[in-house]
Amino acid sequence: MKIIGYARTTIIHDDWDNQLSHLTDFDCHEIYHESCTDMESQTERSDLSSVLGKLQKGDTLVICQLHRLGKSTRQLTELMQEFKQSGIHLVSLQEGIDTRNEIGKAYFHLMDGLATMECTLIKERTLVGLNEARKKGNIGGRPKIDGRTVKRIRRMYFDKKEKIQQISSKCGVSVGTCYKYINLSEADVQKFLEK
Repeated sequence: MKIIGYARTTIIHDDWDNQLSHLTDFDCHEIYHESCTDMESQTERSDLSSVLGKLQKGDTLVICQLHRLGKSTRQLTELMQEFKQSGIHLVSLQEGIDTRNEIGKAYFHLMDGLATMECTLIKERTLVGLNEARKKGNIGGRPKIDGRTVKRIRRMYFDKKEKIQQISSKCGVSVGTCYKYINLSEADVQKFLEK
């Protein structure tokens, strides 16, 4: 069972020596470092994904602070779920988290709960927003194009032989939308105009 240390420095927090000292004191077998600057060090520099690839069931990843591991709450919760499924332990020195013991295992459960809660809240906010928009008469999706604009797009393309970018700009629609209506058959155009 390996104990692997991981340090990440940024332009704002360039505390490599401090992190190295803490990880060394914890007796990490290997220490990896990711930095946004070109620092010379005797440890192997590596990004997080390659460090995670070295971890096996029963190994422990040691970090100095949680924000060194995850660059967002979402990334951190996803990593915790991945660790739990893979049987990898996490130690975060500043927060006092050690998933090798019972209290630390509770952290995995907490992160699972937070991930579930975040997904539920996002879904709920989306549905509330859609309902509010519907009450105001907005049904979502791309705005509908009226028949006059469709006729204008087709006329400019077929009669005036203008370039598609010019038609798009003059009609206030995307190039893809222009092609959509240009490529309609005459029968489909008539059906569209009758709506």
